[in-house]
Amino acid sequence: MKRKSSTRSAFFNLRALLGFTVCLFGVALAIFAGRDAMLPRPDGTARRVRYRPSPGGDSQGDTAGMARLNEYWHHRLTYPTGRFDPAWVRAAAVQHAQMSTGVPAGAPATLNPQSPLALSTTSFTALGPQPARMTGQVGGYDWTTAVGRVNDIAVDPTTTVNGSIVAYLGSVGGGVWKTTNCCSASTTWTVVTDNPLISTTAINTIVIDPNNHKTIYAGTGDLRFAAFSMGSQGILKSTNAGVKW
Repeated sequence: MKRKSSTRSAFFNLRALLGFTVCLFGVALAIFAGRDAMLPRPDGTARRVRYRPSPGGDSQGDTAGMARLNEYWHHRLTYPTGRFDPAWVRAAAVQHAQMSTGVPAGAPATLNPQSPLALSTTSFTALGPQPARMTGQVGGYDWTTAVGRVNDIAVDPTTTVNGSIVAYLGSVGGGVWKTTNCCSASTTWTVVTDNPLISTTAINTIVIDPNNHKTIYAGTGDLRFAAFSMGSQGILKSTNAGVKW
């Protein structure tokens, strides 16, 4: 009889301990919930960080660097009034186009005979980058002739004859390029965004309007979490097959 009473007492103590633990957990949960409710909520009108750093980097350093870059361009385009007027940029582009180009006075008129490049003294000469053949492999693959990085290519669906196909190419640091004689061994490309009013050369995607093949959209920017990313300046639009944007 005494043994049975002792078993009942132990069972009762176990149930009481379990109940006390559950109650204690409930009280702690209520305290933490009330504490979260009392914390101040972020102000929706507070100034937010305009640029967010890419994963894996120094968040404070990246944010501060992007803020300084934004401030630099702001002052460059608004000095000395602090107010931006697009008409100023357009007027500056017109004046720039009217300025004659040439080698400054007093520049040497002869080339260094030791130089391997045949440079002109009256005009600019493109130095590259030129297509370069890889030596070895990257990622287990020989990319042969490669230079730069292309993000997107859009082909005009109304052009189907080989050698006269129209296509648009978007590159990371070279803007939008266009060809009208694709796709043969003599295919040539011409940049169509070489304009001082276009403030970015990073193109991520190109889309041709399915209802009008002369309307082209180019999305700017280049987001790469594993490498350096280029900020976006919005979407470029051309209604005359890339002549103007």
